[in-house]
Amino acid sequence: MIKEIVKWRPIIIGIVLVVTLYVISDLISGVSILLPSFLLAGLVVGFIINESEKNGAINGAILGLIGGLIVNVFLIVYYYYLGYGDYISSILLYSVMNLVLQIVVATVGGVLGSLIKTESVKNRPVEDSVEE
Repeated sequence: MIKEIVKWRPIIIGIVLVVTLYVISDLISGVSILLPSFLLAGLVVGFIINESEKNGAINGAILGLIGGLIVNVFLIVYYYYLGYGDYISSILLYSVMNLVLQIVVATVGGVLGSLIKTESVKNRPVEDSVEE
């Protein structure tokens, strides 16, 4: 049953998208678009799976959990490397709150992606076959 609900290929695509956007935006340019990247990745996952809103939410939540863990572990190591080791309890608290927010945003993105896909399929005109 779980194998039918969880689609790993779109989730992996979403994780790569989140990590890539994080590296490009936050580390290179200094502007953080971390939460919008989770929303975008959730939209992509929900659109690709092409199933119900429930499955979009589940896949988006899994994307948010795995992607959030990867990004937050990287942030903790990065802050520790910069010399903020004395503030590790504050950094961990921030990371837990950030992880919960990332899961929620990715879940909303998964639902929205599923809704966009169902609306685009529903509104697609049916082509008439013309026989000569």
